[in-house]
Amino acid sequence: MDAIIIGFMGSGKTTVTQLLAEKLNVKFMDLDSLIVQHLGQSISDFFKSNSEEEFRAVETEVLKQSVNLKGILATGGGTPIYNVDVIKNMDLPVFLLDTKNETIKSRLSQDTGRPLVNQLGLDGIIDLKHQRDAIYNELSDHIIFTDDKTPLEVANQILKILRR
Repeated sequence: MDAIIIGFMGSGKTTVTQLLAEKLNVKFMDLDSLIVQHLGQSISDFFKSNSEEEFRAVETEVLKQSVNLKGILATGGGTPIYNVDVIKNMDLPVFLLDTKNETIKSRLSQDTGRPLVNQLGLDGIIDLKHQRDAIYNELSDHIIFTDDKTPLEVANQILKILRR
């Protein structure tokens, strides 16, 4: 793997990782998609008969397997929180896409497909972000602020760092 992209939901991980993978001519990998392939069912279907603990075990297994793949990996927002040691031991550059609370609220207020947003509400989501920020920062080699940048500008900034 060439790099890992982490960050809270709504930070642009998937879009930026897709653009970056195109620019580097490597495979784009989304950890949630890899988990779906591994499970043979959607994550929401998995949760109908399994616990979050069981999901996190599968997530960790798939994350460990992905280190041997060539490409750029976008993780889920919770992945770093439950896989600190796994990510630290990967010996790959970790990029944190950091986004201001107001931007997160704006982006997620339009997104009805995120169960956690529906469950916690926007203020609860921001509280969750604050709980996760310390671990995101601990794991990241590079922090990229995304608020006033297009996804392409963010991808280009990461590209410059990777080519140093």
